[in-house]
Amino acid sequence: MNGMLNKIAEQQLRKAGWYPGRKIDISDQIKFWESLGYQTFDAAVKFMEEYGKLHITDKYISSFDNNLNEDHHTTFVTEILEFYNEYTEEDKFEFNNFGYAKENILPVIMIEDTVVCFIGESGIFYSDDGLRAENSEIFWNEYYGGYVGTDCGWCLPWDKIGTGKQRTRFIGNGKGCRNYI
Repeated sequence: MNGMLNKIAEQQLRKAGWYPGRKIDISDQIKFWESLGYQTFDAAVKFMEEYGKLHITDKYISSFDNNLNEDHHTTFVTEILEFYNEYTEEDKFEFNNFGYAKENILPVIMIEDTVVCFIGESGIFYSDDGLRAENSEIFWNEYYGGYVGTDCGWCLPWDKIGTGKQRTRFIGNGKGCRNYI
């Protein structure tokens, strides 16, 4: 899956223990998914073999207020599901993850300790807003470079998925809002 990560995405993932060509044993993560009734599939397994079991800590200076900030992300399935299972059934329904994706999905990433992201059988990433990214490189690159002059896309809302609409593309304004350290 690697080969096209932007410099910041690669830097932040490497700090967490990722490296090009990484392929780890995720049998414990698969067992955990399956013990909760989730059905595994190739796209999720491949993603987790490369990016699974990472605790990612982003330290950065915000260009908005010049303060030092820290965000935490995880690809440990047990931690993601512990957080996600605290959602009420109403919250889960409101996030539209069950029914609108039109494919099996698995939770694989929690960003900023609050947003659970899912991968579909097709390799597409979803979050509570809808379709987030078409593949893992786009997911990481847009997360880490969405506002620094790169080609990006807004989430495609759930009610637009399957209607022929595409994610709206834009070029970041070249003024990074985060200076990673």
